[in-house]
Amino acid sequence: MLKVKPPDGYPPEEGRYVRGNDYSPVAVCVTLDTFDFAIPAELNELVMAGVDSGAALSGMLQTENIGLEKMVCNIAANPNIRYIVLCGRESAGHLPGESLLALKQNGVTETKQIIGTKAPTPHLYNIPLELIERFRNQIISVINLLCQPGERDTSVPGLNPKVLEKAVWSCYQEEPVLFMGYTLYDIGSYPEPAICHKIASKLSQPQQDILQPGKSKLDTGFMLLKFLPKTNCRKCGKRTCLAFAIELAKGKCRLEECPILDQPEFAADRQALAKLLK
Repeated sequence: MLKVKPPDGYPPEEGRYVRGNDYSPVAVCVTLDTFDFAIPAELNELVMAGVDSGAALSGMLQTENIGLEKMVCNIAANPNIRYIVLCGRESAGHLPGESLLALKQNGVTETKQIIGTKAPTPHLYNIPLELIERFRNQIISVINLLCQPGERDTSVPGLNPKVLEKAVWSCYQEEPVLFMGYTLYDIGSYPEPAICHKIASKLSQPQQDILQPGKSKLDTGFMLLKFLPKTNCRKCGKRTCLAFAIELAKGKCRLEECPILDQPEFAADRQALAKLLK
């Protein structure tokens, strides 16, 4: 079967992942449902089980926008990757797992919003439509082992390293094998050259969504809310993220008062907010 050497610069995007066998037909995606500074041991174990069992890339997905865009870029840069094993437990706030499944099944609108997900901000504005379609065509199947939010039982398939290892092994086989309802085998690399795209400008909304004169403070607050974590953690001193957004719109608080925005995964949202508030 045909295999190709990934281009220089692969993988183009940095992230919370481990690089494994460049010629592997599978990547492992573990959904991250906590803050970066409190990652549970069982999720780290899944990432390492993925790369140890032979995945090309094994890492965590935290958000339905920038995080997913990075995944698309890294996978399209390696035509050998034909499957994604999705595991971990869904994040009730961002729904990154649901967004990945919907992206593969339904694609995006003309404005690059993922079709068929209930995630709050499923927008892939920073990557071209051609790259999104390449990703969807290159990936044969997303093997869905995703658990429900809050699941803690590590014996269930989506949190069980042994089940994950069997999923990766199945993707390697020369002849089709059955794995939890999926027919899997290594069919070789995607028959088109790698696309090594790096996200140059991480704006999380289209230009027409910038703040406009005449908007009410409530309207402006809802606009700003699109870029906030929407966890309602109250660490800023407000009861909800919407309340914080409205106070931002009124100029009565500052971005620095939201500690979650300091997390790397929200860097692009923070940058967008700073631009809007200038």
